[in-house]
Amino acid sequence: MSTTFSGASSDTLELLLDFCAAHPVPDIDAQRFLTRLNSGPDAIIDWRDRGVVAVLLDAVKGASEAIPLEIVGLVPHALNVEVARELLDEVAERTKKLGCPATELALSEIWAPHAGLAIERGYCRAYADLDMVCHDPNWGDAAKLPTGWSWHDVQPVWVDEYIRVLGAAFAGIAGTFLPSPAEIRRYLADPAIQARALVADGRALAVLRMTPARRYIHAIARDPAWRGAGLGRLAMDEARSCLLATAPWQGSLELTVVDTNAAAMELYRRCGFIVNREMTVLNRTLHPAG
Repeated sequence: MSTTFSGASSDTLELLLDFCAAHPVPDIDAQRFLTRLNSGPDAIIDWRDRGVVAVLLDAVKGASEAIPLEIVGLVPHALNVEVARELLDEVAERTKKLGCPATELALSEIWAPHAGLAIERGYCRAYADLDMVCHDPNWGDAAKLPTGWSWHDVQPVWVDEYIRVLGAAFAGIAGTFLPSPAEIRRYLADPAIQARALVADGRALAVLRMTPARRYIHAIARDPAWRGAGLGRLAMDEARSCLLATAPWQGSLELTVVDTNAAAMELYRRCGFIVNREMTVLNRTLHPAG
C-alpha cells in the first residue's frame, strides 16, 4: 500500500523511495523521513536528476526550533562542491518557505568535506552527537525501587504519560527532537521496540526506549519534577536488565546523546559508557528581511 504526503501523488513518492532504495545513505531511514517526518513537498528537495534527494524534517520539534536537513538518497560522488553549494542555498529558501527559523546540518561523512562551505553560508557549531558504548555493564547492583514504584511496558494506557515525560525531560536541551505524538505512538507499536515506564501513583516518573536486538538505548528520560531522586540510575538498571535478559552477555550496550545534555552524559559515564564517535552539528539561523 502506498503512503502519500500532502499535495503529492503516490507515484511521485514511490519514485523517490525507489531512488533512495537504489542509492541508499548509511544509517538513514529514507521511507520514514520521506513519509512521516516532513510536512509535504515543500520540505522535500527532489534533485534526482542531480543524484540527490534531501528532506527538511519539519515534522519534528526541537528545543532550538531548528529543523534538521537529511540527505536520504545519494548517487556516489554526486555531492560535489557545486551541488553542495546550490543545495545549501536551496535549503535556505525552503526553510523560509516552511516558516522555520533555522536549519541544522550534521557533519556526517557526506557533509564533512563541505564544512567550510557551510560555514561560509552562515552555519556555526550548535552541538555534537556523541555515540557512546559500554563494553562491560557491571556498574554495580541494581538500585532498589522505593515502595509503590514499579516498571511497566508502555502499553496504550501509558503512552500519554510516556509522551509527557519525554517532552518535559528534553525541553530546552539543544539537539533533542521530538516527532509528533502520532509518530511516537507508531514507533512504540513496533514489535522491535521495547519501551518501559517507571510508575508511581498512576503517573510515569521516568521512561526508556530500547531496541533489544541491537542492545541499543534510544532514550532515557525522567520527569524534571523528580530531579535528584536517582531516577537516571533506576532507568539504567532497568535498561541493563531488559537488554541482557534474552541472551548471555556479548558485544556492548550502545546509545547516542547530545553534548548539551550534561546530566545524561555524566550518568552514562558513571555506568561505564565511553564516547566512540562524535559528530558536529551546525546551525544556520535565518534572519528576516529588513
